[in-house]
Amino acid sequence: MTMVCEDSILTDPEFIERIRLYWERMPPERMQRHIQRQLGAAGIPAAYRECSFETLDSKYYPEAVQVCRTYAEQGAYQGKSGLLLMGPPGTGKTSLAVAVLRGTVERYRGRYGARFWNVPRGLNRVRDSFADAEAAQGNVRDILSNRLLVLDDLGKQRMTDWVVEQFYDLIDTISAEGKQCVITTNLTPAGLQGALDEALVSRILGMCHIITLNGEDLRL
Repeated sequence: MTMVCEDSILTDPEFIERIRLYWERMPPERMQRHIQRQLGAAGIPAAYRECSFETLDSKYYPEAVQVCRTYAEQGAYQGKSGLLLMGPPGTGKTSLAVAVLRGTVERYRGRYGARFWNVPRGLNRVRDSFADAEAAQGNVRDILSNRLLVLDDLGKQRMTDWVVEQFYDLIDTISAEGKQCVITTNLTPAGLQGALDEALVSRILGMCHIITLNGEDLRL
């Protein structure tokens, strides 16, 4: 037996209300297990799995932490569906991004998928599977099936024409579908302009509120 689900049902008010009531009535213990499963499936690196707004030391970047909290609570910030965290290595960009991911999953009680995706490694996997078109498309579909995407370490990979093209397609789809996106990069604004295609930079800046983290390497 094959179940067919029409896309229209996903926007039907009655269906949406039934789903909302289902989540509201879920027992707390079951809800917590579901949230933990969602976080476990998000691909967060082991070193960052415990990151949350509660574990962050907000004395270093109190304004940045507050912006990220607001974003996690509201799903946007000042009309932007994404955040761009910029700064030197070790300034806490990835920790903040993971805190946003965790806060979003907890805020929406795991109703929506979230995914941490390291840009250099992810693009390498797509490239390695490129000979198999179905596998390559599957990698991208898996990423884009989530409502929130954390794209970590943009700019560490060599920006060949192929890399720019693949990343532009990813960003373009995220923007067109109104998904949430948090991007981290060690590049400065000038470095971003120099490393990426003008159209790609325009798309990222149009979608994201910029947070600049300048300071000492917190790892040291």
